Amino acid sequence: MPVLNEEAPLLSDTNTRTGILKKDKLSKLSIAAGLALFAGLVGSVLVRQPFSIFVFHPIFMTLFLILVTEGVNLLQPTSTPEEKRTGLKHHAMIQITSYLSVITGFSVIFYNKILQGKPHFESFHGKMGLFVFVYLFIQLVFGVAIAFVPRIFGSVEKAKSFYKFHRIFGYILLILVWITAQLGVRAHYMQIFLYSPHLMWLHWVAVILVFGGIISGIRVSKWGI
Repeated sequence: MPVLNEEAPLLSDTNTRTGILKKDKLSKLSIAAGLALFAGLVGSVLVRQPFSIFVFHPIFMTLFLILVTEGVNLLQPTSTPEEKRTGLKHHAMIQITSYLSVITGFSVIFYNKILQGKPHFESFHGKMGLFVFVYLFIQLVFGVAIAFVPRIFGSVEKAKSFYKFHRIFGYILLILVWITAQLGVRAHYMQIFLYSPHLMWLHWVAVILVFGGIISGIRVSKWGI
């Protein structure tokens, strides 16, 4: 019967930790590659379009997409109390900035519709965009309340019990954001200015890279389920 030495558990824990760090690194690279591909495809369309106020809509919405994705990804690998505190501050700043971006992008398209005398929220993309806008506001207020004014829930411990809901609702929000974005890039004006319509499949590659990284980095243990 083999004899376990005192170093075995330590070595095992070290190897496990190293494996997790490598996995997290690959997840981040996958997400970064997906975001860069999506932004590059949108940018390649915008440089071929005649300049108008509308151009600011996809610019700020792409910025919003990048920020909200990174905001979710940022907190996934945190484990120590210090990492969680630092991650929470960065997460809050990124998501507040993302909301400012979506407000700007939303305002631009709303104003552009007024200028052109077109009705609002007619397309499925428009309806989804409005729903995401409201959902994001509720999620943002919910998160700020849990993190910075926990007393409204009765106590800090009770507020912490809501973290799992905020986290799960955040993943749902991210899915809705990407669905809305995919609807947007398939609008006629986006397709006609794409260098080649055959490049549309690359948007699916971006989705796979991003969500492959997100899913790989999920810590179900943090959900409190």
